Amino acid sequence: MKMNHSIFRKPKSSVSVIPFCDWASMTLVLFLCFGFLQGNALERKHVLFIAVDDLTDTLGCYGDLLAHTPHIDALASSGVMFTRAYNQLPLCNPTRASVMTGRRPDEIKVYDLDRHFRDSMPDVLTLPQAFLKNGWRAARSGKIYHYNVPASIGTSGHDDPSSWQEVFNPSGRDKSEEELIFNAEPHREISAALSWLSAEGKDEEQTDGMVASEAIRYMENHKDQPFFLGVGFFRPHTPFVAPRKYFDLYPLEEIRLPYSPAGDRLDIPIPAFAHNCPVPNYGLDELTLRKAVQAYYACVSFVDAQVGRLMEALERLQIEDETIVVLWSDHGYHLGEHGGIWQKRTLFEKSAKAPLIIRAPELSGNGRPCHRIVEFVDIFPTLVDLV
Repeated sequence: MKMNHSIFRKPKSSVSVIPFCDWASMTLVLFLCFGFLQGNALERKHVLFIAVDDLTDTLGCYGDLLAHTPHIDALASSGVMFTRAYNQLPLCNPTRASVMTGRRPDEIKVYDLDRHFRDSMPDVLTLPQAFLKNGWRAARSGKIYHYNVPASIGTSGHDDPSSWQEVFNPSGRDKSEEELIFNAEPHREISAALSWLSAEGKDEEQTDGMVASEAIRYMENHKDQPFFLGVGFFRPHTPFVAPRKYFDLYPLEEIRLPYSPAGDRLDIPIPAFAHNCPVPNYGLDELTLRKAVQAYYACVSFVDAQVGRLMEALERLQIEDETIVVLWSDHGYHLGEHGGIWQKRTLFEKSAKAPLIIRAPELSGNGRPCHRIVEFVDIFPTLVDLV
């Protein structure tokens, strides 16, 4: 069945509350990037929905020459990589709630890390529920909705239980060995401070390695049934914990802090720093900051390896051509730009933009980047239209 041209229809003035409604006007830009189906429609395809916490454009496919990210790069080359994808609010909970409901933060009233979207919209339909109501299975491994990291690792965090049939909440050595983590800002918790650990042991002993293992096991058990599988990696959120071999990919002598022109902060309004680095670089010395950058990149490469395991499983299980893959991050991340800004919660590009890659079998747009402006709130309706 060929794709119809419903993306060009005018939106209805009112729509009944059904799982797969007419999101036409919202998804036009994304579909212009995708192109059209070359073969059969994407009905009953699996969906592998990969969320990476606090990931900025430190990926080879996004032009970062330092990054070692072969698996995400390969995914980007076989799908559509969006280079101007903007989140709705550069903080974990608001963006995740927005993505999973297809609603903007001001509609669901989620602006901070504490409020749940069902407090204001108890009956809102979530993305996994839309698939559940139409015959898919739905499961989660790791962090899809908001978690406090690392405190909530091993729990369901701020999850939405009605979104899933099965959930997997692994907890690895990064959680059990927190006392080994170096905190460059002892006055702050490791959840917010620049903190890291070059860990001993195998990938599968870390929480994110376990997240991938549980996801692979789920795909093995349900490959013959259409599924929506959310796979949420906790890194590179602080604390930056990854096996030592990933730190070794980034020798300290190759790490450089971002260039900032003299007086870069002079024309930036003070409120822009209300939640982020009012003191440049947290007052830390250059060597400590370079070690933090090294640790962040190590975590990115660690997560990339787990994405590679997921892609290998799709191929081994012979469901690669039956699976839509989405990889996204809740927001970007600062590594010292603009005279020493770190982490998120700014409206600069490094925080407001984030990676977004979608690979849908048989779409003519695969293999080409999309440079149009897109929004994360449109991921929900786009996936609905794809299937």
